[in-house]
Amino acid sequence: MSLLAELPEDDSPSSHTGYNRDLFNVWSDANGDGCDTRAEVLKLESASAVSAHGSCTIDTGSWYSAYDGTWFTNAGDIDIDHFVPLKEAWVSGAWAWTGTTRAAFGNDLGYAASLLAVSASSNRSKSDQDPARWLPPNSEFYCDYVATWVGVKWRWNLTVDSLERDTVTRILSSCSTLTVAVPERATVTINPNAVDGAPPVGGGGSGDGVVDPDFGTCTIAKANGYGPYIRGVDPEYEFYRDADKDGSVCE
Repeated sequence: MSLLAELPEDDSPSSHTGYNRDLFNVWSDANGDGCDTRAEVLKLESASAVSAHGSCTIDTGSWYSAYDGTWFTNAGDIDIDHFVPLKEAWVSGAWAWTGTTRAAFGNDLGYAASLLAVSASSNRSKSDQDPARWLPPNSEFYCDYVATWVGVKWRWNLTVDSLERDTVTRILSSCSTLTVAVPERATVTINPNAVDGAPPVGGGGSGDGVVDPDFGTCTIAKANGYGPYIRGVDPEYEFYRDADKDGSVCE
C-alpha cells in the first residue's frame, strides 16, 4: 500500500497519444551474447533446462503461466508479458522519456517481475489493459498480480488513474500475505523536447552540430524522430549500417 500511495495520479492518460511499440526497442540483445530479451526471460523462468536452435531461439523448457495456473513446455505457446504493458507505460509517463529510458523499460531484466513468461492466450487477452479493466483468469494470483503492478509502476515512476488506484486498493485490502519483492528504482531520464500528444522528434542530421543518441538501429532512431544522416556530414552516420551503400542512413 505504501508504494501505491507514492504513485502520482493522472486521470487523462488517453490524452498522451503518439504511442508506437518501436519506441521501446523490444527485444534487444543488450549484452551481445546472441540471446535477445525474450530468450533471456525464457531461460531464466524455465523450471528445467531449455533446448534451442540457431543463435538463441528457445524451443522447449518448462514454464508456469501464473495468469492461468498452467504449465507449458513449448516455447511457441509462451509470450513474454510486459507486466505493465508498453502502451500503458506510454500513457502513464513514458511519452516524456528519452529513447534510452524507454528501451531500458522494454527490456527490463533488472527486476524479475517486470517481464513474465505467460501463456500467449492470457497475454493477448490482457493486451494493454490495467487491473481495473483486466485481471488474470487465475484468481489465486490476484494479490501478487496487483502488488507486482504497483511495484513495476513504482520502479519506473509511472502514474495511475483513479479507477486503477481504487481497484488495486480494493484487491490489496483483502490480501493477507504478499510475496512480491520491492524493486530498486530505475533510472528514468526525461526528454526535455518531448511533446505530449505526439511522437518525440529531434535530430535531422545535415551537420546540425548536435550529435544525436546512438539508438543501435535506424528503426529505433527513426521512431524517435531522428535521421537521416549523411556520410561525411553527420557523425551519426557511423552509428548505423548503410545497407544500400548510398551514403545515407536512417532515411
